[in-house]
Amino acid sequence: MFWTVLLLIICFSAVASVLFWMLAMMIGEWALAVAGVLLLAGVITALVSAYQRIAVQLDSVEKKLDKLLEQKEEE
Repeated sequence: MFWTVLLLIICFSAVASVLFWMLAMMIGEWALAVAGVLLLAGVITALVSAYQRIAVQLDSVEKKLDKLLEQKEEE
């Protein structure tokens, strides 16, 4: 009886561990997908922020050039 119970415990624990392993893999895949989406959102945010900073700098340079052209035309 002891060996039968031990064999049943081993069989059920093997099945349970395989099921838990599969569940962990599914959760891990979802976690990777979520991390990928968050990383992509971060990259897009960084690119938009960099574009906005460049646009502000170009606007500043454009205003300075307009002022210089106006001064040159006045002379």
